[in-house]
Amino acid sequence: MKIKNDYDIVVIGGGAQGTAFLSSIYHFVMKHNISHFIKIGVIDKKENMGCGQVYNNDYPWIIMNTPTTDLSIMKNEPFDFFKWVESNKNELSLLNNNTEFVPRSVFGLYLKEKYYFFQKELIKYSIIVEDIYDQANDILYQNNENNITISLTSGNSIKTSYVLFATGPNSPQDHYNLKEYKNYIHNPFPAIKNLANIPNKSNIAIIGSNLTAIDISITLSHLGHSGKIFMTSRNGKLPEVKGKYLKSYTPKNVLYENFEKLFHDKGTELNLIDLTRLIRKELKNHGFNWRDYFFDKKSKPECTIDFEQRVEEARNGPTPFNIILGMIPEIAKTWRLVSSEQIEIFMSNFYRNVHQKHGAIPLINAEKILSLLKNEKLILKGNLNHIKYNNNNFYLNFENSNESLICDYIINATGPNRSICSNESKPLFLTPCANGFIKEIKIGGTIIDTKSGMILRNDGKFENRLRAIGHNAEGSHPFINNFAWILESTSEVAYSLINEVIHGKKYGESS
Repeated sequence: MKIKNDYDIVVIGGGAQGTAFLSSIYHFVMKHNISHFIKIGVIDKKENMGCGQVYNNDYPWIIMNTPTTDLSIMKNEPFDFFKWVESNKNELSLLNNNTEFVPRSVFGLYLKEKYYFFQKELIKYSIIVEDIYDQANDILYQNNENNITISLTSGNSIKTSYVLFATGPNSPQDHYNLKEYKNYIHNPFPAIKNLANIPNKSNIAIIGSNLTAIDISITLSHLGHSGKIFMTSRNGKLPEVKGKYLKSYTPKNVLYENFEKLFHDKGTELNLIDLTRLIRKELKNHGFNWRDYFFDKKSKPECTIDFEQRVEEARNGPTPFNIILGMIPEIAKTWRLVSSEQIEIFMSNFYRNVHQKHGAIPLINAEKILSLLKNEKLILKGNLNHIKYNNNNFYLNFENSNESLICDYIINATGPNRSICSNESKPLFLTPCANGFIKEIKIGGTIIDTKSGMILRNDGKFENRLRAIGHNAEGSHPFINNFAWILESTSEVAYSLINEVIHGKKYGESS
């Protein structure tokens, strides 16, 4: 006998990825004119519903690193967000009236508006989306049962047939075991809450040198910080800069159709050499050697002169980032053809280098960073290897150097912890991980069936009632920071799951 559950689907996380899921359902049922009673619950804090914490209220200078033309939540309407910004710009807190790169909070307002639009429209198709203002604490599930019990922080519990993990990025790892110490800021966002009260004259070390570190440095500058800011990391390098003329170069070799053909010709999953072969050809067409492009050991962007040259190039024309901009969507689709073992090798050994090219700085922010470097308010340091705390100060040591930096505050900007089965992960994953229902690649990242979102178990089978999208599927989607790819990959999961709820068939079963 079928057990009556409270919900057919519960989405854990009402942020950008949860909103992308509702968008996908909306476009699917509208296109096929499907009307079928389905009850969906979305769990998140009330203030985060639709936008999540990442895109909630914060300072207006903390901008999206992606232009408005590439951030639509509406499938097949790529300029929806751009048009929304143009229509509402008089009411929005835009930085210098810039409608190309807007504050994160503006994107959050858009997402929140669209979330409630989807919720309202789906009722017309008998699909009820119910807000659950709470937090998921634990998931109890036996794979021979038809229901999953989710316990909530409030003490209540709900039952559902399917769980979709859409919790977004995790907090960063505490690589140097600093959480117990005063003046250590583990998670800088929202900056309006976590960075506002740092004394202006204090010396601050930021661990990391990518986009989060950029946002922190700019925020401190806007707040009138007069002390030294040290941006420290293993290599001390800043990311690529997005040029004034931001237009992707259409690839000739790095195309999904080429990788797909190779996949069928080989009759087995692709490896990194297969990807590199075509990437090498693509870069050669633009006059670059692929090794020098991604792994240039001579370049030292911590030198202000080198970074100034890159900024000047971005001011006056296209930059090498435009090559990456064209390749990323094709490679994102291709990851489903690559084995999890090869993805793990990529994430462990090469992701950091590629991310510095892919996770590029908008020119508006690069110019601010350059100004801080030239005025010696910001100092870049590489080869960080140890931090100790003593007498209310942090002492930072570096490889091959006797120099030790002394700082009053440390801010963690190392990026999200990919693992959801580690001791630092959210409590709700602990039971599924302990029961072997979630398998990750070794450095963290859930492995899923990319078309259905089903999570791979430790026994090698896919767990049909547990699905994951976005950052919760990073073991199968290494470039999940690309919002267009989040929407595309989420659409496939949504279509699979809704079909299963309606027709009662598992993904891949014939009619």
